[in-house]
Amino acid sequence: VVSTQSTVSSGINAEYGGHLELAGTWNTEDSENLEELLKKLNVSFIVRKAALRSKPQQVISFEGTNMTIRTVTVMKDTIKMVPTDGTEFQDMVLGQEFTGRMTVREDGSLYTEGSLPMGKITTHRSLRDGKMVLVTEVEEVKCTRIFSRA
Repeated sequence: VVSTQSTVSSGINAEYGGHLELAGTWNTEDSENLEELLKKLNVSFIVRKAALRSKPQQVISFEGTNMTIRTVTVMKDTIKMVPTDGTEFQDMVLGQEFTGRMTVREDGSLYTEGSLPMGKITTHRSLRDGKMVLVTEVEEVKCTRIFSRA
């Protein structure tokens, strides 16, 4: 559900276009500190162990100022549409309510900042050496996931 409220951070907007290079199909190559992040998010032991074995594929597309992320794993397939223009949106993350905003940075990376019941969470999705790098931070825990093009 996307809120009708629209706020765009100054100097950051979806018109830079570099973010469009993130479109495509991406396979998980490596993860650093994923278990620590999942613990911080109060994910159960069994779900954490399944997530650590999983190598999700992300399919990203853009239409206007919206990004669609399809995440495919052996256990489930999810599709999320997120505005990239700073419009507030709501979602469920690991069974918890999330409210946030995604913006396109001048370098073409995508930055999301929001809140979960336990506090602030940020994600930063960028291209580095032809790979997609997804950094997620909750308080002092930082998880980096690397994806390669399928």
